[in-house]
Formats: sequence, C-alpha cells, structure tokens
Amino acid sequence: MLWIGDRLGRIELLSIASWLACRHAVRLHVYQPVANVPTRVDLVDGELTVPFGKMKRLRHRKTGSYALASDYFRYRLQLTAGGLWSDLDMVCLKPVNIEGDCLFGLEDETMINGAILYLKSDLPMTAELEGLFRTSYFPPWTRMRRARKARFKRFIGLPVQPADLPWGTFGPGALTALAHKHGLFERALPREVFYPLDFRQAQAIYDPTFSLDAILREETLTLHLWNEALRDLKRRPPPAGSPLAELYAEFGV
Repeated sequence: MLWIGDRLGRIELLSIASWLACRHAVRLHVYQPVANVPTRVDLVDGELTVPFGKMKRLRHRKTGSYALASDYFRYRLQLTAGGLWSDLDMVCLKPVNIEGDCLFGLEDETMINGAILYLKSDLPMTAELEGLFRTSYFPPWTRMRRARKARFKRFIGLPVQPADLPWGTFGPGALTALAHKHGLFERALPREVFYPLDFRQAQAIYDPTFSLDAILREETLTLHLWNEALRDLKRRPPPAGSPLAELYAEFGV
C-alpha cells in the first residue's frame, strides 16, 4: 500500500482495517509522517522503493493525481519482491492467498486491473512493466487519438514524458497488453473475485436501496470502491443504511 499525504481518509482507513481483520500483515509506504495510521500497520519509507522526486515527475499534469506514480511504484515494488499490492480503496472480505508466480484479476471481460497485484520479481513481465516509464516512449497500446498533445510534442522534437500520455496507459492498459504478450492473461481471475462492483456502479455504495448482496459471490475476496469515482461524494458521510455506511460500521471506522 502507498499513501502520499499527512492524513488518511476514511475510505483508506476502511481498507486498512479490512485487511487487518482478514489477518493480513499491512505495510504502508509513505513519504512523510501520517497522523492517523492504525496500530499494527508497518510503516515503510517510500524513498527506499522510489525517490519522491521521481514520483513528482510522474504526477498528472492537470489533476495533480499520483495515480501514474502509483502505477510505477507498484511495479517497482514487485521487481524488488515487495509482496502483494493493494490499493487503498480495496476492501478485503476474505483472505487473499498467493498461489504461483502472479496474481491479478479482470475488471471486465477484457481488461486487467492492478489494484490487487502480485508478480514474482523474476518474471519477464515484471521487469518490462517497470521499464515502460521512459522519455519519449509510446507503448504500442497507447490510445493515440487521445495523445494528440504528446504526438505534437514528439513532432516538434520535445521530450514526451509518461505523464503526457493518456490516463490508464501505464495501468490497466499496460497490464493487459503485457499479460497477453507473456502468456499470462488466462491466469487473470474472474471479475467477481476482486472487482464485483463495476466502475459505472461505484456511487451505488452511497445508495441505501442498493445491497452488496446483489453483486457479491462466494468467490469474491475483495471489493473495489473506485476512489476516483467518489471524489465529490467523499466530502460527506454516507447515508444510513447504505453499503458504505454498513462497511464502516462492520470494520469500526
């Protein structure tokens, strides 16, 4: 897990509490003191994995998001045998066990998501993911229609940085393309295991009429809350009886 900031939000606290409840050891990589880290969480200096200067260079130009930097961080962590990765908007419902040299899941029928990720450090895919983040490189799966500014920079001889390319190029796009390339795509777990809540349904967790029973299955291990889709809603507490309110109550957050 990675956190950039001086205080965890409630969803992040929920995520941590859920992993601890399932008896997972939790390591939180940080770049500064964080005021409200729960007990039983091991803090790790993020500088040991990726210097913060590089993280800042990977920050999204318009939004200031560290999502791209987080992609690089998780790949670098896998290359250094850092163990199972989880985003801080993943709620752990059952223990997640690593069996074999990789673990990831589909977010839909065609795309792998990296919010839960394990790759053995000596897999060729692991090194290739980390090596994508270089100047003026357009991965073959880049959505070129959405990369007009980056293509123009390349045309006039300016360096193109990873942060100039379309959102998702180095996340699900990279994981999916390289899993196909290295013959690992078929090992992606079904959507119901890690991502039973569709991105388009993300805000339903604030809806008291919506029940998680409608989407959770026996094989479900985690629930992805799609933090980016909740940006406006997160400013207020969830209504009583909503799935998110019930999760907060269940895990004591």
